[in-house]
Amino acid sequence: MRNRFCRCVLFIFLALTVSVSHGKGQYGSIQGFSNKEELLLPVAYAAFASDSSGMIRLELYYQIYNSVLQFQRVEEIIEADYEMSIIVRDEKGNRVGASTQDKKVKVASEQQAKSWSDFRIKQVNFDLPPGTYKVEFTLKDKNYKTIIDRELKVKLHDYANRLPTLSDIELVQDGGPRQKGSESFIKGNLTVVPSVTAEFGGDENTRLMFYLEIYRGSDSKEAVRMETVLRSKAGGMVYRDSSTILLSLPTVCQIREITISDFLPGDYELLVVLRGRRDKKLDARSKELRISWSTEAVLEHDYKTAVEQLAYIGSRADIKKLKNLKNREERKEAFHDFWLKRDPTPGTPQNELKIEFYRRVTIANEKFTIMMREGWRTDRGRIYIQFGEPDQIDDYPVAANRRPYQEWHYFRRGRYRMFTFVDEYDDGDYRLQFPYDGLHQQSEY
Repeated sequence: MRNRFCRCVLFIFLALTVSVSHGKGQYGSIQGFSNKEELLLPVAYAAFASDSSGMIRLELYYQIYNSVLQFQRVEEIIEADYEMSIIVRDEKGNRVGASTQDKKVKVASEQQAKSWSDFRIKQVNFDLPPGTYKVEFTLKDKNYKTIIDRELKVKLHDYANRLPTLSDIELVQDGGPRQKGSESFIKGNLTVVPSVTAEFGGDENTRLMFYLEIYRGSDSKEAVRMETVLRSKAGGMVYRDSSTILLSLPTVCQIREITISDFLPGDYELLVVLRGRRDKKLDARSKELRISWSTEAVLEHDYKTAVEQLAYIGSRADIKKLKNLKNREERKEAFHDFWLKRDPTPGTPQNELKIEFYRRVTIANEKFTIMMREGWRTDRGRIYIQFGEPDQIDDYPVAANRRPYQEWHYFRRGRYRMFTFVDEYDDGDYRLQFPYDGLHQQSEY
C-alpha cells in the first residue's frame, strides 16, 4: 500500500514579508452576480498517486450549509433530508464513476437550521487513469424537492515520472495527527480536512494550511528543494520560504501552515515549486484562494474602512465610538465588544453573525466592484450585505423607454421586500430606487 511508504510531516511557518508592497430574467443571468449555485454548493478537488499502479486518486470535496437545506420540525426534532449524487465522465461523455449518498441532518434550534457557519464537508474518492474528466454534482433536498447542480473540469496528471513530481495542492481547513472517526480524510498518519471554499482569514482562522505529496520518481534523489510563495493578486508577493526535503521514501507527504493574521483581504495565489540540483525546476503547482479580514489586519491596515462597513449593522452611537478611538488596544477591545453583543450563540467558539457578515462583504466586493469602487460601497453590495442572497432576481438589461434595471426579491424568510436598482448612467453601477427599505410593495410570490 502506498500509505505505508508515506512519511507525513507538519510544518508551521510564521509569515515573513519579502519585498512586499503591501421578460423576467433567470437568477444567474444578471451582470456581476453570475453563479448562485457556486455560493450555495461549494465543490473542489485534488489528485494524488493511487495505491493501484498507473491510477490516480481523484478526491472530490463538497460543502453543504444548513441554510441551503429546508428543515422540518417533527415533534421535538428539527431535521433535513438530502441526497448528493456525483457522476464522473471521461472526455467522450462516458460515465466512469458514480456515487450517491443519502443523509439526514438534525439540529437543536431554528437559528442553527438557518446558519451559514454550520456546515458539513464530505469527500468522495475515485481511482482513474490520467486524463481530463467532467464531474457532475447534484444536491437534492428531499423535503422540498429543490435541486442544485454543479460541474467541475478535472485534469489528472501522470505521476509515473523519472524525476521527482508534485501532487496537486489541497487547501486544508484542519489537519494534524490521525484521528478516529475521520476515516474519509485520512492520509498516511494524518487527518486532512479540505477547505472547499478556499477561504481563509478572519479572527477564527488565522492560518493558511495546505497539503501535498512529493513522488521521488524512478531516479534516485537524495533531496530536493521546495519553494512556497504566496502572492496577492493586488499587491504582489507577501510570503516566501524554502526548505530541503529528503526523499528517503517513494512518497513524502507535506502539510504546511502559514500565519496570515496581518495580511490584507483579497484574492491570492499559492505557488509551490520543486527544484533539484543547480536550482533546476522539476515541477510546480498553484492554487487560488481568498483571505478575509481579521481584527489584526483591520488594526494594522485599514481601520477606517472596517468601521465604515460596520455602519451597515451598527447603531450611530456604536460607529461614533469606534471612529473616535485612537489607541490600538482600545480599538481591538471595542471591536471585540461590538461583535460580542451581536453573537447569536454566546458561549460557542464561533460568532455566526460575524462570519456571515464578512462572508457577504467578500462576495459583495467580488461581484459588485465597479470602476475601482469597492463592491461593498455600492447599492447592490449594501443590500446584499444587509439581506443576503436574493430569493429571486429579475434582470432587464434592455427595457423599452427605461434604463437597464434589476429587481431583487426576498420572500422566503420574514417580510416580503423588493429592491429596484437602475443603471442610470450606463456605467454598470445600479443605483437603488425608492422605496429604499424594499417594503410596502405587492408580492408576486
